[in-house]
Amino acid sequence: MALQHTAHAVEPVAVSRWDQKAERRLVWKVDLVLMPIMTFSYGLQFYDKLVFSSAAVFGLLRDLNLETPVPGTNTFSTQRYSTASAAFYWGYIVGVLPIALILQRLPVVKALSALIFLWGLIVMLTVVVTGFHGAVAQRFFLGLVESAVSPGFVLLCSRWYTKSELPLRLGIWYSATGLFSIFSSVLNFAIGHAHGSLAPWKYMYLFAGSITMLWSLVVLAVLPDSPATSHRWFNESERAMLVSRMRGNLAGVDVRKVKWYQVREALRDYKIWLFCAMGSAIYVTNGGVTAFGSLIVKSFGYSSLQALLMQSPGGGAVCVSVWLVGYLSGRFKNTRTLWLAISCLPVMAGAIIIWRGSWDHRGLAVFGYSLIPAFAAPYILVVALASANVAGGTKKACATGAVFIGYNIGNIIGPYLVNEKQADLKYRTTWIAIIVVMSLTMLASCVLRVMLSRENARRDRTSQGALNTAYDTEKASDIDVNEDGSFEGIMHVDKDLTDWEDASFRYSL
Repeated sequence: MALQHTAHAVEPVAVSRWDQKAERRLVWKVDLVLMPIMTFSYGLQFYDKLVFSSAAVFGLLRDLNLETPVPGTNTFSTQRYSTASAAFYWGYIVGVLPIALILQRLPVVKALSALIFLWGLIVMLTVVVTGFHGAVAQRFFLGLVESAVSPGFVLLCSRWYTKSELPLRLGIWYSATGLFSIFSSVLNFAIGHAHGSLAPWKYMYLFAGSITMLWSLVVLAVLPDSPATSHRWFNESERAMLVSRMRGNLAGVDVRKVKWYQVREALRDYKIWLFCAMGSAIYVTNGGVTAFGSLIVKSFGYSSLQALLMQSPGGGAVCVSVWLVGYLSGRFKNTRTLWLAISCLPVMAGAIIIWRGSWDHRGLAVFGYSLIPAFAAPYILVVALASANVAGGTKKACATGAVFIGYNIGNIIGPYLVNEKQADLKYRTTWIAIIVVMSLTMLASCVLRVMLSRENARRDRTSQGALNTAYDTEKASDIDVNEDGSFEGIMHVDKDLTDWEDASFRYSL
């Protein structure tokens, strides 16, 4: 079967013509090409958001009029800071779905490289902002441009990896948020000691912007768009093997036509709305971690510089939790919704420790705070579930966009749940909100599992002759037949059918 809609069609190799050892070697080679670039790129995206938090304790609030005195008190309101923080996510919401659809039509790596360069330029221009309104505008356009990165990386991964391989790979590049939390805290600590004609926070932005612009050139030079066009890194037989192993995954094909009926179907699909809701609930948690992280840790009794260093352990929690659930969900089939619910528990535990524990023992508060960033684990499983359980090129792009719209809604709500006037009450509203949204996420995960299981059972009862037409996208080279003759995650790739249209499709749990 000749592959359609690719720049250079590659004739797939029959599944039986290679062994599992050869496939593992090839996947490892793909990992070496893609994962370092994607991980560092995503880390840079997280770093510029973390700079906004770090800069808050180095004069940014005062210089840009992002804090205002509360009449009749000796305190300051950070409402403007919350608004500027939220502006990034408003820009992200505006851009994420249109850009996700546009990336489907363009050479994705070239488009991403150009947008990464532009985002680095916007970061550098932060130093010329002089007030609140300029800060809001800068943050809005930064979010608009950066909205391409996560959907673009999900699209790339789904072209290269099967459904069983996908959660771990998404987790690898997403764990950059943890890795960069560790190192950027130390880096910003050092930059905070800078002495020069500019305020210390401006040096942070100059550094972040310049390295991002340079990195965009590396992305352009190294990353391939798809297996069929990866001539620089893979020979003809390897490309054929890559294409053939992805023939059960729609996103393994470079489909560049937007189908509007699939957009309408996405709007009617409860799964996509549920993915959006879970993404939103999980990222409400981020309000107490990214935008207000330095201010909260400082209230434990640390100096501004110490507060930066005390956020490093949270980065370790991100890495461990994301890598662990990524491995376990790939190792044990149909367990993603279970791990999603379980991975919410450490986050709830951290919120309870901070809220109910004694801040007289600062180590306890820091320990609880270090557990909060583990919310990255359930989020990455939501992304993986959305990618695995939606078929059809355009519908899949809509599902990815919906998850990231939820991500932004949560990020907009989150900062408004952090009230500096509640510092004496240990930011009670913040931690109660986190406990509530994590509980709702656990409930939604269970509902999703029940609904998808019922739909799989219904399709099993009505399916006939699936063996002759389908491949299992969990592992194309090792077709897994259920006892009743059905298959998990299968679809007719060459017809670009949605999961509703393809009766042989089985949902991953």
